[in-house]
Amino acid sequence: MLEVMFRHYRSLKYELVGRRSFYSVSGEFGACCPISHDKEGVVGFFGSMRPAAWKDGSLLLNIDVSHTAFYKEQQLLDFVLNLLNLQPRDLDKPLQPKLRLKLQREMVGLQVQVTHSNIPRLYRIIEVSPLGSNKQQVPYKDEKTGCTTNVSVEHYLKDRYGKRLKYPNFNCIRLAPKDRSVYLPVESMKIPKGQRVSKKLSDRETAQFIRTTAVPPAERRRQIVHIFRNNDFTQDPMLNDLQFTVQDTPLHIHGRILPTPKLMMDKTLTPDRGVWEAKQRKFYRGGCVNTWIVINYAPNWVAKAQVLNFVKALMYTGNERGIKFAEPVDIVERPRPVPEQDFPKIARQYKDLSLIVAVLGKGDDLYARIKKSGDMDVGILTQCVQANNVKACKPPTLNNLILKINAKLDGINSIIAPENKLLVLDRPVMIMGADVNHPPAGDGESPSLAAVVASLDCYASKYATEVRTQDHRVEIIQDLKAMTKNLLLTFFIENKKLKPQRLIMFRDGVSESQFQEVLAYEMMAMRGACKALQEGYEPGITFIVVQKRHHTRFFCDQRQGVGKCLNVPPGTVVDSSITHPKERDFYLCSHQGIQGTSKPTHYHVLWDDNDMTMDELQNLTYGMCHLYNRCTRSVSLPNAAYYAHLAAYRAKVHITDTDHDADKPTKEEIKKAATIDVKNPIARKFYYV
Repeated sequence: MLEVMFRHYRSLKYELVGRRSFYSVSGEFGACCPISHDKEGVVGFFGSMRPAAWKDGSLLLNIDVSHTAFYKEQQLLDFVLNLLNLQPRDLDKPLQPKLRLKLQREMVGLQVQVTHSNIPRLYRIIEVSPLGSNKQQVPYKDEKTGCTTNVSVEHYLKDRYGKRLKYPNFNCIRLAPKDRSVYLPVESMKIPKGQRVSKKLSDRETAQFIRTTAVPPAERRRQIVHIFRNNDFTQDPMLNDLQFTVQDTPLHIHGRILPTPKLMMDKTLTPDRGVWEAKQRKFYRGGCVNTWIVINYAPNWVAKAQVLNFVKALMYTGNERGIKFAEPVDIVERPRPVPEQDFPKIARQYKDLSLIVAVLGKGDDLYARIKKSGDMDVGILTQCVQANNVKACKPPTLNNLILKINAKLDGINSIIAPENKLLVLDRPVMIMGADVNHPPAGDGESPSLAAVVASLDCYASKYATEVRTQDHRVEIIQDLKAMTKNLLLTFFIENKKLKPQRLIMFRDGVSESQFQEVLAYEMMAMRGACKALQEGYEPGITFIVVQKRHHTRFFCDQRQGVGKCLNVPPGTVVDSSITHPKERDFYLCSHQGIQGTSKPTHYHVLWDDNDMTMDELQNLTYGMCHLYNRCTRSVSLPNAAYYAHLAAYRAKVHITDTDHDADKPTKEEIKKAATIDVKNPIARKFYYV
């Protein structure tokens, strides 16, 4: 109720997005920043009231700067030209089927305003017609005769509004409602001001959006204070009627910096502010690349001599880090990429092939096809490299590739050093991570994809993976019992018939409103899996929800800040004042912010049979943030949660329908394409890193 009262006054002034974010397209909170020809980043603020432990139980007002993408006000014709990279002469004929479907995916649900009429009616797009305005028929009632006949859209607009079309051959747009035949040409509509982008931004748009919206902590704090003062929260009439007062300065709290865990590669090292150097060091355990092949799918971009040079440099870097690299069995060029045919043929030709390195050009869907063919069709690990990176052949790129390759081939990059080994790892324990990947906005039927990973060794460095499809946008992992049982069996086999005494779950992606539902179902599923494995087997379970989607930010004195942006130091933990007054939770900023303001991760302990202290939980979590295989930095999530996120996203790649002209795959086909279980040998490897 308080939330509703809080947002009522502001929703009258600003564009309300979701339930707690407010935006001003007029630039009241800051100038809009262009992110593409047709979209711009708009500055707003997030506002929410939260219970907290401050002063033995209080309500805190959480204010933060927020950004989201809005469509620019523009003619729909310009939007189409920019989206499809067309010239005006291309509008003299209907689009090819693939381009039409691409346009339809981007435009369905978009609100448009008509421009041919004096009445600025608003409609929503539901389809891009395959026919142009000169052929698309609509019912038209002749005012003189009263008869209704079917006429072309071009004829209707000319006769009714006196409008002559410039591009009558170009595809018409069908508008809601579905039960009426409402069709209009692209040139008769515009995108009105104040419409949020609900579709996923392209990679280029996302990169530009992040670059333009990321600001250092000092600037972000200044913006938040400015928003607070301009909105005069202390004088909110509804809150004043309830005799609520709002402090006019940000809350000052005390945090702690956890001790940095020492790591072990070929020798012990201590990270410096969340970063460590791997040059001139060997991995804790190097993998073996005995039989591998390089396929150049971009011979027009990169010459064979450049590929040879890259292969030599990659092998040299790998051997320097402790990987046993044999010569590749072949380096082949494929100007016409067909991995669906290439990979099975290579697998038959070279037995025990352990790795395929694929050189990619720009664009198309080749990455998804390579991963799908390698992971699911032939069960061979793949490593993709962009042609530009092959040509440049820079040491940082080679080092990053070697980190991934070593992890994929059962190597271990680094571990927590024995002298400060986490106490929780002193007896058999299975660290688990779980996440669910949902379809993007606008997709109303694709399944959600659930991934669960579990550690198999005493270093929490080797993981097994289970992936399943489930009902559309369902956050509860519906098949968790079977997935957990399979992972327990894998642990049992890998550890010579030893069962874990503890299960520690890092569950990503759960909102506060779902806590009890997730705990009730998923905890029971994990308990059921243990009993199904062996009657009476009841290991202790610790269930921790990991949250990154929140708006709590920490700002420290600039003398204590680290990195170029002067963010809070890695290891900063807060477990009082702003945390829940009764439940167990803490905030941990485990990474060094590279750009913008660091966002701490919120950890909420929903269940703990293992009776772990907060210090043990925090040190375990911080240590796990140092064991992520893809970089030599501490990251913002424990490695188990990160791997679950990557595995769920890889499942999304596996079910990508690359042939948009073909019929939609059935549920069974999607399930088969996405499912990873212990029967698949690749499930015990880091195929997704």
